[in-house]
Amino acid sequence: MSHCTDPLYVGIDAHQESLSIAVLAPQAPAPEPVRVIPNDPARVRRYFRGLARRGPIQAVYEAGCLGFVLYRQLTSLGIDCTVAAPSRIPTLPGDHRKTDRLDAERLAVFLRGQQLTPVSPPTPELEALRSLMRLRLAVQEDVVRARHRLQKFLLLRGHVFRETGNWSAAHMRWLAQLKLDLGEDQLTCDFLRMELDGRVSALKILDERIERRALEPDVAERVVALRTFRGIGVLTALCVIAEIGDPRRFHCAEQVASYCGLTPSEHSSGEKTRRGAITKAGNPRLRRLLVECVQHVARPLGPGHARESRRAQAPAQVVALARQADQRLALRYRQLAHRKHTNQAKTAVARELVGFLWRALLLVA
Repeated sequence: MSHCTDPLYVGIDAHQESLSIAVLAPQAPAPEPVRVIPNDPARVRRYFRGLARRGPIQAVYEAGCLGFVLYRQLTSLGIDCTVAAPSRIPTLPGDHRKTDRLDAERLAVFLRGQQLTPVSPPTPELEALRSLMRLRLAVQEDVVRARHRLQKFLLLRGHVFRETGNWSAAHMRWLAQLKLDLGEDQLTCDFLRMELDGRVSALKILDERIERRALEPDVAERVVALRTFRGIGVLTALCVIAEIGDPRRFHCAEQVASYCGLTPSEHSSGEKTRRGAITKAGNPRLRRLLVECVQHVARPLGPGHARESRRAQAPAQVVALARQADQRLALRYRQLAHRKHTNQAKTAVARELVGFLWRALLLVA
């Protein structure tokens, strides 16, 4: 066993079937020849146990579709592992080559130079909740697509429902009674309706199970806290909890807004300061959800009996924060809506809303 205290920097270009591994010694000018091994837990364990005989290891791989399985495996072996944010990995403007070998070597070099931005790996429980809520969003999008397919097909055949709003009870009865002239058209319509009914039923079942999930002890208190805010229901609260994760990993509200991609872009030089549209460089699901929640802030504040009953179950500090958000966000929207497009105003208010939600999660963390 080596007594070397300087770590070996290991860059890993991870794929489904293989791992390309580059090892960079502390004082070496370049990484050692890249080793390719199968992406198999037993093989990975054997390789890194042998490498650990040379000294401590700092490993890194790029976040992607493989998730955090490799991170957890290496951590269980006592290896310091970093999962790098792909959008923050430095690029060399003049180098247009990209191979697994070069990617692994660059990760090792950037790790030694402390040029990588790590992501915060979630716990298995949080990752499971995040997958559940993302599935719900995907199923909801499937419902919208199925509705559009049915509507566009009927529009091609000249059938348009004009009595009330689409997908109301009257609209569904009209669809059930609709008869088309050609047999193939009727078959197509029946199949599209059957597809839509299946999507809607799946979404309803999923929503019921998520409602029960929100009552479990690990998230129940946080759900109650978030539901004190306008526009936040059970599904939205669970999505915010799943996407933000541990609120203590953020040091201020600006960091949370940046994580959502809600901070303005900037291109300043010398004495000129230019700020543009939001960066959209963060979590797209959470960003979209927050902007949708702001639709409620843009409306006049009603009696809110249901909201007050929810607030009666929450801690006093959280309720005070929610009342402060009611006043602050509504005033902010009115001020911005007079001089900016409504979408810009709502996006700016969403940036402030996520700060309030983050502080509420901190109070019950």
